[in-house]
Amino acid sequence: MTRPLHVAFVWHMHQPYYKDDLQNTFLLPWVRLRCAKDYYKMPALLDGYPSIKQTFNLVPALVAQVEDYVEGRSADVYLDLARRPVSELTTDERAFIARWMTESSQIRRVRQYPRYLDLVRKREQAWPRAADEMAKLFSDAELRDLQVWFNLSWIGPEVMAADDRIAELVRKGRDFSEDDKLPVFDLQVDLQRKVLPKYREVQDRGQAELITSPYYHPILPLIAELGIARVARPDLAMPRRLFSHPEDAAEQLRLGIEAHTRRFSTRPRGVWPPEAAVSDDVARLAADQGLEWMLSDEGILARSSGSPINRDGDGQLMQPELLYAPYRMETSGGPIRLVFRDGRLSNAIGFEYQNSTADEAAKDLIDRLHGIRRRQQDAPLLTVIALDGENCWDFYEANGNDFLHSLYSRLSHDPEVKTVTVSEFLAEFPTQRSLARIHPGSWINANFDTWVGDQEHNVAWELLAEARDFLSERERQADDVAGLAAARREALIAEGSDWFWWFGRSHDSGMDQIWDSLFRLHLRNIYMSCQQPPPARLYQPIVKEAESSASKRPDRKITPKLNGVVDQEEWSAGGYVDVTALFGAMHPPKGAVRRIWFGHDDHNLYLRFDLIGGDVAPRAVELEMLFSASPGRGGDGDASRSRKGSGRSDFGFDPAFRLTARRDGGEFQLELREMRPAAAGAPPRWAGRASTGEALVFAVPFEALGQDPGDRLEMVALAYEGGKPVEQLPPTGSIAVRVPGDGSQGGENRPLKILVVSAEVAPFAKVGGLADVAGALPKALRAMGHDVRVVMPRYGSIDVDKYRLHRVVSDLGVPLAHQPVNADVLEGRIGENVPIYFIENQQFFGREGMYGFWDDDARFIYFSRAALEMLRPLGFQPDVIHVNDWHTAVIPNMLARLYASDPFYANIATVLTIHNLAFQGVFGYGTLHLADLEPWGLLKAGIPGLDDIVNLLGRGLYFSDVVNTVSNRYAEEILTPEYGEKMDPLLRVFRGKLHGIINGIDYEVFNPLTDASIESRYDMNTLEKKVENKLALQKEVGLPQDPAIPVIGLISRLYDQKGLDLIANIMWGLMRLNLQLIVLGAGDARYEEMFRANARDNPQKVAATIGFKPVLAQHIYAGSDLFLMPSRFEPCGLGQLISLRYGTIPIVRATGGLADTIADWDPVKQTGNGFVFSAYDHWDLYAQVVRALETFRQPAVWRRLQVNAMSTDVSWANSADKYVRLYHSAIANHAEATEYSATPAGPYGWSEAEKAAGS
Repeated sequence: MTRPLHVAFVWHMHQPYYKDDLQNTFLLPWVRLRCAKDYYKMPALLDGYPSIKQTFNLVPALVAQVEDYVEGRSADVYLDLARRPVSELTTDERAFIARWMTESSQIRRVRQYPRYLDLVRKREQAWPRAADEMAKLFSDAELRDLQVWFNLSWIGPEVMAADDRIAELVRKGRDFSEDDKLPVFDLQVDLQRKVLPKYREVQDRGQAELITSPYYHPILPLIAELGIARVARPDLAMPRRLFSHPEDAAEQLRLGIEAHTRRFSTRPRGVWPPEAAVSDDVARLAADQGLEWMLSDEGILARSSGSPINRDGDGQLMQPELLYAPYRMETSGGPIRLVFRDGRLSNAIGFEYQNSTADEAAKDLIDRLHGIRRRQQDAPLLTVIALDGENCWDFYEANGNDFLHSLYSRLSHDPEVKTVTVSEFLAEFPTQRSLARIHPGSWINANFDTWVGDQEHNVAWELLAEARDFLSERERQADDVAGLAAARREALIAEGSDWFWWFGRSHDSGMDQIWDSLFRLHLRNIYMSCQQPPPARLYQPIVKEAESSASKRPDRKITPKLNGVVDQEEWSAGGYVDVTALFGAMHPPKGAVRRIWFGHDDHNLYLRFDLIGGDVAPRAVELEMLFSASPGRGGDGDASRSRKGSGRSDFGFDPAFRLTARRDGGEFQLELREMRPAAAGAPPRWAGRASTGEALVFAVPFEALGQDPGDRLEMVALAYEGGKPVEQLPPTGSIAVRVPGDGSQGGENRPLKILVVSAEVAPFAKVGGLADVAGALPKALRAMGHDVRVVMPRYGSIDVDKYRLHRVVSDLGVPLAHQPVNADVLEGRIGENVPIYFIENQQFFGREGMYGFWDDDARFIYFSRAALEMLRPLGFQPDVIHVNDWHTAVIPNMLARLYASDPFYANIATVLTIHNLAFQGVFGYGTLHLADLEPWGLLKAGIPGLDDIVNLLGRGLYFSDVVNTVSNRYAEEILTPEYGEKMDPLLRVFRGKLHGIINGIDYEVFNPLTDASIESRYDMNTLEKKVENKLALQKEVGLPQDPAIPVIGLISRLYDQKGLDLIANIMWGLMRLNLQLIVLGAGDARYEEMFRANARDNPQKVAATIGFKPVLAQHIYAGSDLFLMPSRFEPCGLGQLISLRYGTIPIVRATGGLADTIADWDPVKQTGNGFVFSAYDHWDLYAQVVRALETFRQPAVWRRLQVNAMSTDVSWANSADKYVRLYHSAIANHAEATEYSATPAGPYGWSEAEKAAGS
């Protein structure tokens, strides 16, 4: 009989160490929840399949956490909040539950329970909001349902079916009571108790082998010597301070083996190296500890043996004996055997089969195993399928149960495949093959890039190395055995691989801020266990984008009311330091303050203190605020006059003024005093009172602080309770603002140097309205005296000779994906005196067409980088770079990340104009590599749907100093889900820097008095000549020439966005009215055919030209009486502006720029310039058409309306003036952002460890 194929399933059971040992609290709930869903299920499944054998890798840190839960030794933040009655929750606790007990609506487990899905979607639609808003998001009943469903959804379906109480809760679905929580938590405890005994049971009956890992799941090769990562990637960026502690690698392994032996009464034979990461040193360590075998990946085998793992077209190995065999390696510690997993089969279970039915997936796997068996020769083969034993089931129907039952059932009755444990196979069949060395790498691409090399990775490794070296020094000097043991344990925890996984640029957990906070918490605990204050860096987020949730600089000036009532809208443009976020979402500060808000207007500094619990009154809190002196006046303040007695070493500045806030009845008494010794006993420089409502809010005049315009004012707050210090905010460093004004007169009147960067510019290349703006705005700015220049790509359609372009820079090296790609820069003119530069590169721009190519990301990344690189050779250093739409939105990101340290670029402010939010430049992760931005990774703005993609427009919004869109109304509309194109959450975050400026039109191009393309020229004083254009238009398009028939013009892209569905619904009615409709446009085929058909059926009423003819467009603007724009949304709109200029009356829907530019005609007041309807309804449109026709029949009234229209200023001169003010705002914001230095540090203010040390 032919020998069966031996298959070893190795399930890796692992969770990071979620517990804060110093607080004896679990900060994340995943161990508890996975016990109920996965950890008991996996061994319990074997009860029904006695012939199936499995290998389970139980990471000791996971085992220890399960034991901790079973013994009830520790608190659990999530469990405590879920158990607590909703009526007893504080504002912060409600906000926590709303944010962190709602998972993603894309998770299968969430989507299968309608009530949970509804609650999750409600949170997603509201995200991001401030904590106080999140606290109010859910009603008490909804919040209680959330407490239940967050836990109930994590119970395995097989348990739900077997427990009547749980099944009843699922059937009930909503409106749970407090008592309904109890069965869920009771069941969780019951399953926790069963988990480890079940693994022991399947081991003892010979159905499973249990193996171990290093205790806290570190990547052993990197812990032993971080520099080994460069063996696989010699060009890998490495930290400046390399971690190297081989003694820790040995200890992690030893502790893992000892813990496993204690718990399961059997010494493990095998080891799963975390992340399947191996090296020669790791093999030696394993052999030293008496382990018999270890596991890694097929990619490691290929690089270690020098023999590639080749597969045929069906995915079968061409030389199966290479992979499906154990290997022996001799080390200085003795021999060790290695087995290597089949990556294809393992990943099929991990990632592919979730999309198939259970039976299809199981059959496919069995068929693949049969294919391997058919290639088996004399030597027995061992196919190792190894993967995480819990995570993949989240994506399967029924938590993977149906798949596993189908698989185990088939395997149980299949004589050709035999499941074995790894040790069983090694004992039965001698190992024939050997390896002389092991390539250092992991199971991901056989290298370590996933855990080291990114900027965030490397910062984390440096912090770990610094803390570990500190511990080594303390061990040599100190004799505090208990403290050193606790510190060493924290160091080992921080060496776990998971922290570095989530720091990676290509992974986003949705909770990266929490991972970041937990990692730094363990590092801080090293110092605190040694009675030393942690370094300030350990309070600063490693994930840089996470700083936005912990701190924010002011967006613009604010003047909030000081009436004891907080209007959040008044503060939204201010800055803040969020103490809770900085210290970590799991660890609220022990002090009094949750968040400090700050901002200013021209005269006052505004401060707001939100206290823990949301109410000032119950707490006996006193505040002290220390301020720096004006740099021009110097400071000789006496720091001892602060109760803390600290100075520059603590704050980074010498305090010159001290403001005290002491409770006086129901108010706070405020006094500002100088800290100079000579001022002792002098009266306060300023005094005031502040009521205690929702927060403590007050204003301090800049004049009282002795500050001059343009000064950098630094400040720090100290909180006291019961006369004792409880908090320093920030705990290190200061909050800084720039006093308004630049210290000089007329700053906003000086000529600016402006670079406009656009993918299209009229008249050189045009697809949409962006080209008109980029061609006309610079001319208006130049007319105001500003040095404005423009840059665009030199597309193949742009004729060098026609536009008299000449080369000004040759062979400009433009970095792209870390390689220089040369470009030339050509120069021409817009009009007579606006320079325009063209970036010339045949590879990217020489082709026909402008957009829609497979490499658009590379093309416009290159163009954006070239626009920056050309500046120095041209000798042009702009004050402001004005970028437009997604094509160039990456420029602010480049300036902030790639050029910030270059003095030539450091002070350049940026303005981003959003012309069309629907197009955002969404690409894969490789786009960041093209832009050389991959060290900083994804945005990770904390917004669902934006954190896992490269969205170039989103990056521009994030990094630019000011953002505007092309109308005030549209700037408000895009903050809503209806218009926000899924960008509205990010737009709401940055609404403080969002503005609206309506576009103008070029009066040189659109002027009926000078327009050479129309039949008869006219202005508002000679409107009677307009009728000649009407008659010429009617003749040109083949309609009856009759001046008494009102002509409606429609020039549009024929899509629903433009309201074409409304027109379609009333076409039958329009054909019954006395009018003519002239259409010019192209788009959706159904609308093109609709107009063709109506022109065919109603030749006296409708003329349709499908396509676009610029000259005909001018004729329609000049010859029509009415102009139709019933858009669903319209960011700005140019058609209505042109029609106003030509005295053609618009009929528009009140949306976006249409609402900002067209005022409804009031026949009584004789005001307005068009006809406006609000609801997106075809009957409302029809009513306005009828109303317009009735008005047309009144010549005198119609003449007044035409004059109103032509009198409307739609020139670029008006808009350009607003852009200049916007540029000055950007410059001020950029200067303040550069100076802003609120240290994003969590409040350790006088921790217990520091108090004990006498700090």
